Amino acid sequence: MDLASVYPKDGGLESFLQTFSRANHVYVRAYDASSRPVFAFPGSSDEEALLKKYVPAENVKLLMNAFAKNPVEEVIEGEAFAPFVEVRAIAAKNSNHLVQAVFIMTGIAGEHVQDDEQVKKTLRLTNIESFDSSVELLKSFIDYYFSQRLENINLSNTLNETIQAGGRLEELLKRNEVMTDILKMLEEEGDFINVCDEILKEAGEFLDVSDAFLVRLSSDRQYCDIICEWKNEGFPALSPDYIGAKAELLPFLTDRPYTISSDSSLPPAFKAFFEKYEITAGMFLPISINGEVSMYLSFVASDPKRQWSIEDIRFSDDVRRVISTILVKRVTKNSLASSYAALDCILENTGCGIAVFDPGRKKFLYENGTFQKMFSDEGDRSNVCDTLFKQNGIFGDDERNYYAVNSAKTYDLSSSNIRWVDGSDVVMSTFYDITRLKEYQNKIEEQASTDFLTGLSNRMRFEMDFTQEIREAVRSGEEGTLLYMDLDDFRGINEGLGHHVGDFLLKEASEALRVICGKKAHCYRIGGDEFAVLLPAKHHEVRERLIEAISNRFSKPWQLETNEYYCTICIGVCLFPKDGTKTDQLTQRADLSLRMAKQKGKNVVEYYSHSDPKVLTRRLDLERSMRGAVERGCKEFLVYYQPLINVSKNEPVCCGAEALVRWQSEELGFVYPDEFIPIAENLGLIVPIGEHVLIEACKRCRYWNDFGHPDYKVSVNLSIVQLLQKNIVETVKNALNFSGLSPENLTLEVTESLAANDMPKMKKILNDIKALGVRLALDDFGTGYSSLARLRDMPMDLIKIDKSFADDVGKDNFSDAFVKTVSDLADTINMDVVVEGVEKDSQEKALVGMKIDMIQGYLFDKPLTREQFEEKYVD
Repeated sequence: MDLASVYPKDGGLESFLQTFSRANHVYVRAYDASSRPVFAFPGSSDEEALLKKYVPAENVKLLMNAFAKNPVEEVIEGEAFAPFVEVRAIAAKNSNHLVQAVFIMTGIAGEHVQDDEQVKKTLRLTNIESFDSSVELLKSFIDYYFSQRLENINLSNTLNETIQAGGRLEELLKRNEVMTDILKMLEEEGDFINVCDEILKEAGEFLDVSDAFLVRLSSDRQYCDIICEWKNEGFPALSPDYIGAKAELLPFLTDRPYTISSDSSLPPAFKAFFEKYEITAGMFLPISINGEVSMYLSFVASDPKRQWSIEDIRFSDDVRRVISTILVKRVTKNSLASSYAALDCILENTGCGIAVFDPGRKKFLYENGTFQKMFSDEGDRSNVCDTLFKQNGIFGDDERNYYAVNSAKTYDLSSSNIRWVDGSDVVMSTFYDITRLKEYQNKIEEQASTDFLTGLSNRMRFEMDFTQEIREAVRSGEEGTLLYMDLDDFRGINEGLGHHVGDFLLKEASEALRVICGKKAHCYRIGGDEFAVLLPAKHHEVRERLIEAISNRFSKPWQLETNEYYCTICIGVCLFPKDGTKTDQLTQRADLSLRMAKQKGKNVVEYYSHSDPKVLTRRLDLERSMRGAVERGCKEFLVYYQPLINVSKNEPVCCGAEALVRWQSEELGFVYPDEFIPIAENLGLIVPIGEHVLIEACKRCRYWNDFGHPDYKVSVNLSIVQLLQKNIVETVKNALNFSGLSPENLTLEVTESLAANDMPKMKKILNDIKALGVRLALDDFGTGYSSLARLRDMPMDLIKIDKSFADDVGKDNFSDAFVKTVSDLADTINMDVVVEGVEKDSQEKALVGMKIDMIQGYLFDKPLTREQFEEKYVD
């Protein structure tokens, strides 16, 4: 969105700014995001020329850039080349808090103009109090005007989304009809090739491809034949070239599936094959009989912009299953048992609910798992059964939408008469969940400003208040105080006495801080066991008493359950504007002081020192180099891959990898993650770095999936800083769309520290991400804030047990019991379990029989470069 979409061309806003400037004796100009003025200067040419002398164009650009460095700021004070000139910049932002325009107001403070007659004669004069009031008035107008324009634009976007959704619904219904027709082929008793010809025609027309064909391999796998083919008009037939041809001529006959879109990178053999027949994209799916690939189902397209969607891939795989079942049925001479097993496999994986019943006996013969989940509520199940029996399963076009009252779900329902595996005439009904296509709800919520556990204000509120307090301190000339605090012994109490005791201590500590600060200071829970206190500049005289009172209280024991325990606190102190005037700069320096206090012991208070070169120089070098690396497109941040090993089957086998970031700095050389990641999170740079890692990992996994490893998955870590971004769901969605990766092959890992934030908000964010189809993993389980009971409420698919438990498994009863308890619970609630940090054979042997799904660690491999991983596990 730009200014053209927000501001109409009727001159209304320009006229308002001209009138506002004259009425308030100021000068207001509007600039777009590229620092270009939008409207004419609100005064004479003499006034404009004189003002440029005091506020040149370079100062305007500096003000514009200041908003990019301080995204939470809405009003920024500018500099001028005269003491009597006041300059303020007001940002107009969109719903994503991105600056779309900046209004710069300039005023001449008459009380400070002395003997400059030219200024008095040429320019409008005001005073500082009136100027500040004008700034507030203009900001209120801009906020209201902008919000109204954005609301109109959003309404237009919502209408467009609704129109697009209608198209998706129509496509879904069409796919349902085609798949139902193809499933009917299961009961056909005619010649196998004739049946497959009909299936290829139905599937090829629906997918809108150039050619669909079925390749059969000879028993010695040296030769091949195209036994069935359907082609679109104008596309040359391939079958004449492949009658008794050598198998090596078709590059996809490797027992692997391939899904190659028009933008995929092609190996030489595929490139030659595609160019020969002017093919741009293809899906090549192996069909196995008795565990051996004997045929290939193939769909090819000549469209230069063909991208296979997830729905295309699922549909083609369903078609493959149908052909495989028909083939098995022929091979086993209509064996009832084998036909039923194969059919059951198909129906369980079609992605829709399926129920088969005998209308004569009013009896269900089959229900797949999806149908059972859809109607797990007893009332909904009773109602749908009554409806099916009453109608004998046959419905008209106006009856296809079925609404389940208790679960508030809407389904597309279709039914058809088929012959069951035992030869009886039955009815098959299919149900597709179309609730999301029927309902559009607002998914954006106001971010809560209160910490859910302690009742203190949270980090976001802290950042908003801190910006205001810095501004007041600068204006008043007094010193405000920021205290950054961390409990000394919290982890020991939390892990030793249990998380419920740890939560109780956090509440008690929060209440103590609230009482000590009273009405003069503001308390915040920053995260985990970290707190912050802001003492406004107007109460600077109580600083020392406040710090002493906090230290004294935390030096005394806490009554936890029936005993007393000591848990002291370290404090890092930063003064503003003495130590800086930017929120991120001051927060970083307060945090640095806190870390130095922690290094000296417990219950220590440390003031920020400008003259400490040991830690500060290295940290500043890292910050500077990191900012430069991010500005240059994050190319210095490399993605390594550590294999994930599936141990749930007979033999351990690689099933994907975890993506891990490494920094090869142009200036500093190789920097380890534990040194640069905390700084990146503190500066907010983890957001662009994390997005870079996410996109790179998705692109590589898409490549693995395309070339023979469709089940490989990639895991990517998300920090709390990334999760709290308002556009995190859109970021994940964009990475999937850009790479073309199937959502189910992406796993996003979050740490237990998310429990230290607003848990209801975290659950909503995670549920919104999960709605994209990706998997969620809880990393480092057992070291943070989550309990086994809390797992039930978290939308997780996978638990990663921390390395500390793997270290002692097999030799420590607690570690063994913990791993087994977690794996048993995970198995019950249908979660997978990964054990991290497995380095020895004895650890792997100790995990046998504990229902572990995957293992990760140096026993199998260290994190590898992309080239090393693909050479070893892909090619």
